[in-house]
Order: sequence, then C-alpha cells, then structure tokens
Amino acid sequence: MRMSKVITVEVSSILTITTMINIDNLMRNTFAVVTNRCEVDDILELYEGEDAMFYGNPLDMTVEDIDEVINYFENTEEYENCQQLLDIKDDKVAELITKKLMRDAL
Repeated sequence: MRMSKVITVEVSSILTITTMINIDNLMRNTFAVVTNRCEVDDILELYEGEDAMFYGNPLDMTVEDIDEVINYFENTEEYENCQQLLDIKDDKVAELITKKLMRDAL
C-alpha cells in the first residue's frame, strides 16, 4: 500500500509550493534508523539528489513520535514492526522514569 500526502504551502501571494510526501518512505526511513537497521547517513545516500525525510528526529524520538510510527504500521498490518517499536518505546519510557526519579532524589 503506497500512501502519499500532498502538502501545499503558500509562500507569498504569488508563490505556492506543492510537494508530494510519500508517507510510506518517511515511516520506513524512520523505522530503519530507530531500530538500528541503518544510519541516517545511509538513508541520505539512498536519496542522493532528493529530499530524504523522516518522521520526527529518528536519533531522538519522543514517545509520541514512536506512537505515531506504531500507528502507521498498525494500519499497514505490519505487527512485527509494531512490536519492535513497542519494545523501543518501553525502553524510552523506562529511561524517562529513571531520569525523573534520579532528579527527584537529588
């Protein structure tokens, strides 16, 4: 299933930029980096001469960003990807809780 979204941005009254964003590529790029299958530089090399896009910052994903990527893979029924992302999310949540507890203990 190929999912695309058209984005239109009015830059000025005479200039409008319209671009098509391939949501599938965006989510798969993010998934590959977040799960350590490849690095950002690998993705950038693949898209040489084009814009490589990610959902959020794949090197510093928030829990909410991870939830959005999980939601995408739920919709495409790729549940193994969802499970890998849930494991990463659990680690992220545990890390955040640990940091908060350490700050509160000081």
